Amino acid sequence: MVGNGKTSLVVVGIIVVIAIVLVSAYFVMYKSHTTSTTTSTTTSSLIDPTKLSVTIKAGGSTWINPQMQVWIRNFSSVYPGILVTYDSVGSGTGVSRLLQGVYLIGASDVPMPTQLYQNATNIYGKIVTIPDSVGAVAFIYNIPGFNGTLNLTANILAGIYAGKIQYWDDPNITALNKNFQFPHEKIIAVHRSDGSGTTFTFTLWLTKSSEVWNSSGVGYGYTVNWPVDQLGTGLGGKGSEGVTAYVEQNQWSIGYVELSYAIVNNLMVVAVQNPATGKFIKPSANSIISALNSVDLSKLPSVLSNWYPYAGIFMNLNARNAYPIVGNSYLHAPAIYTNCNNAVAVYIFLKYILIQGQNELIKGYVPLPSQLAQSLANELGNDITCNGQPVVSLIK
Repeated sequence: MVGNGKTSLVVVGIIVVIAIVLVSAYFVMYKSHTTSTTTSTTTSSLIDPTKLSVTIKAGGSTWINPQMQVWIRNFSSVYPGILVTYDSVGSGTGVSRLLQGVYLIGASDVPMPTQLYQNATNIYGKIVTIPDSVGAVAFIYNIPGFNGTLNLTANILAGIYAGKIQYWDDPNITALNKNFQFPHEKIIAVHRSDGSGTTFTFTLWLTKSSEVWNSSGVGYGYTVNWPVDQLGTGLGGKGSEGVTAYVEQNQWSIGYVELSYAIVNNLMVVAVQNPATGKFIKPSANSIISALNSVDLSKLPSVLSNWYPYAGIFMNLNARNAYPIVGNSYLHAPAIYTNCNNAVAVYIFLKYILIQGQNELIKGYVPLPSQLAQSLANELGNDITCNGQPVVSLIK
């Protein structure tokens, strides 16, 4: 019996040793597996933008549409898996569809008005806003036989769209353009029929520049009630494309568009008097840059701020040869994401526009100063987040 007891003790000892070895081996294997898994997860969580498969729906401003198509084409050659679509539907619709969740990026020729900005932050938590380029509102016209440059002031343009100046041979017009015999033809005032940032910029400028406009009570905004429509001499075109087409098709007409539309369609542009200098200036790259260079850009807000108070910052500047109706085009997007692929895609596209995109501008658009563009891009990398992490930290 004693022998059997010893044998039992030996067996038990062997089993204990085996158990200890197995448990030790298990913990070694578990620790190794856990470490491997953690390392793998950390590495695999980083996103390679060139391998993304994401669609970014964007839309709004017709002002920026010609340039946006160039950016999208060039961007897709670098990031073929990020499909960007853009609807040229007008700034008002672009902002509305951003708030509705239809678009990831909404484009507008002016910053979101304060109430809309507050609505957007209530919906998304935070909104990023960046200027994407600098341009100008140009006035195009169709006057048969007219050669040279048509000179107009803020009060004359206000008079035309307020219905107070109805004929081309009005004394206010002829006094500034003595080299042409204007006929007694009715002026067809072409304007936007849709919610438009170009309309907003034009009417904001009139509000800043013309007592005639202010006395009309029309005000400014994406849409306004045009007095010329009540007189039967107004014509509403959808988008800058529609305004351009109506001016081309109708003699004795005048309309307003972003400068690039005038250049592409080879249309004559008005020399507008700058109220600050008294000079009549045509919109061009040089006259836009003159206005841009006379502003202290360090005072511009951060990408997470409300940019609306700066909407007229480039208007009526007291600078040599500065065109008076200069403005930015803006892009708005949510800053907070739970889908990190979307966050990275939006950031990469906006950064592309700010950096590479400034070297791809077509005629009619002027690039942002490089220091400003780089500063905005750096802010985006930290201020766009996914699940609390700055988007720049998620990119491989």
